[in-house]
Amino acid sequence: MSTGRVSRSDLRRVLAGRAVWAVYVLLVGPLAAGAVDARLMTPLALPGYVAFTLGSAVGSRLFPTLELWVFWVPFLAGAYPVAVALAGAYRAVRTQVSTESPA
Repeated sequence: MSTGRVSRSDLRRVLAGRAVWAVYVLLVGPLAAGAVDARLMTPLALPGYVAFTLGSAVGSRLFPTLELWVFWVPFLAGAYPVAVALAGAYRAVRTQVSTESPA
């Protein structure tokens, strides 16, 4: 019977589990590799590229004197909550599927 309390282990898994870091690396890794060498830009970089482009477009409107490289910091920081949300959704779906018993 569940008490409804969240343990430290559950909280750690939600905020810094393997799924979080896997999603984070998938968002940031291909874009960072493509930024280093354009030949390494793959279709996997598309989600990160779209997020970085939208963020830098808004940032350029708000702070027109900043260089483009400055927008990497908010991108790297913003990718983490996205990774937590996507990993949480993955975990919820996985838990739901594993609790359903075959008929």
